[in-house]
Amino acid sequence: MLRLSRELARRFGKQSFYSVEQVAQAVQRGKLSAAFIAYAHASFCSQKDFDAFYEPMGVACSYRGLRSTVSRRYFSGDMDFDAKTIISRFVRGDYRFSGYQESQADSDAFYGGGGGGH
Repeated sequence: MLRLSRELARRFGKQSFYSVEQVAQAVQRGKLSAAFIAYAHASFCSQKDFDAFYEPMGVACSYRGLRSTVSRRYFSGDMDFDAKTIISRFVRGDYRFSGYQESQADSDAFYGGGGGGH
């Protein structure tokens, strides 16, 4: 979450929502793993953009379902977050809100970071 937040803010400025394409570009150009990109799209994009991208593919994931997972892990279940919320929490390193301290391994596993050949 930390690395993708930094990459998005650096490349596109701080926004409430990013486009699906901007998130994909940040993942690719930042050399982050795309294994969990649906979570990234649900976290950093609007529901409208998410649905427009994923519904035609007929995938089983849902915007609310993925955001629920993110909210439980990072925001004590509060689903009322946007990209600015994530960036302000993670870029400055304030993990105390949820009581969860994200390790580098957690960040890499959740939003891609090194290795794994993804």
